[in-house]
Amino acid sequence: MSSFDAQAISQRIAQEFTKVKGPTGASGAAEGGTGSFVDVLEGYMRESNDLQNKADAALGDLVAGKSDDVHQVMLAMAKADVSFRMMVEVRNKLVEAYQEVMRMQV
Repeated sequence: MSSFDAQAISQRIAQEFTKVKGPTGASGAAEGGTGSFVDVLEGYMRESNDLQNKADAALGDLVAGKSDDVHQVMLAMAKADVSFRMMVEVRNKLVEAYQEVMRMQV
């Protein structure tokens, strides 16, 4: 499993949301919360990446003979898989929402 650069992805998303922001510059995602929408996404991406790295390490240990606990390796891989699938779905929904907004006639 390959890792990805969560920082670069979050910066790209932040740039796109900055382009879409209204002329007032106010961000509705940051109102009333402790962090902005981008910070939340970045946190989820980091968590997903950490789970992927842990699964890779557990699998590497199993293959190298350092560990013989197949159950823990399978759990780590399942957690990483679910986390990655969730991030893909979030990305798909964001792209779909962005495309819907771009289709709107003003």
